[in-house]
Amino acid sequence: MDYVIFDLEWNGAYCGELDCYINEIIEFGALKLNENLQIIDEFQTLVRPTIGRRLTSPVRTLTSLTYEDLKRGLPFPYSMKKFSTFCKGSVLMSWSTSDITALAENIRYYNGKTSFGFMTKYCDLQQYCHDMLGLTDSNALGLRTAAGLLGIDADDIPKHRAVGDSYVSAMCLRRLYHPGALNYYIVDADKDFYDSLMYHAYLIDEPELTPSEQSVVTFNCPHCGARAKRSSAFTHKTRAYIARYSCPLCGHDFGGRVQLKKRYDSIQISKKIMK
Repeated sequence: MDYVIFDLEWNGAYCGELDCYINEIIEFGALKLNENLQIIDEFQTLVRPTIGRRLTSPVRTLTSLTYEDLKRGLPFPYSMKKFSTFCKGSVLMSWSTSDITALAENIRYYNGKTSFGFMTKYCDLQQYCHDMLGLTDSNALGLRTAAGLLGIDADDIPKHRAVGDSYVSAMCLRRLYHPGALNYYIVDADKDFYDSLMYHAYLIDEPELTPSEQSVVTFNCPHCGARAKRSSAFTHKTRAYIARYSCPLCGHDFGGRVQLKKRYDSIQISKKIMK
């Protein structure tokens, strides 16, 4: 079975027709790897914008692309057709689900649907690498951060360009490749997958709710590392829950800030130590 690691660049564009902003795709980049993770093909194309008539300043800075560059690209429907032909029969992989969410958003705008028949299986490489590195925090693992942790020299590979980021993702996969472990992260692109993909996560902001009702929230002392004990009830403030903690080993007191985010089928707990 082949793998396709893809990356997208997009521009935040206001769509008057829908009265909302859309992450309009401006570049496709992808690598096809065989079962031995050898690169056997490459795909790249710029996409001519039809929603946004100018690039935002951050996008211009990060990608070094100009609107004149994109005017020479292919319209999205033609780009999408070429990309789907390139990917057909392969397991699609991307660094986090943000790219595949943007792809679904663009397909919905042009075709009125969010699912894409050429994809039957998908793998989130960010989550795979996060877990294989043994990281326990809930913060999103950046691609270049992962490369640095793995000793990968990616300085000469262009950042925030679709093919370049695909190459870095492929190098991270190679360093952490374990067939049995990888298979666990490959999921079927069924209805439940698309429902979860398009679900908009949100911060739980209910004053009467406390984090302890969701999970046992623990903090380690920032001074000595021992498990601290909560010394006050949680209070609600600006979409977060705050309590005081005390270390039984060194006596250090500190604040613990907790946020609860509702995802499609779970609640994510984010913790932060306060002075």
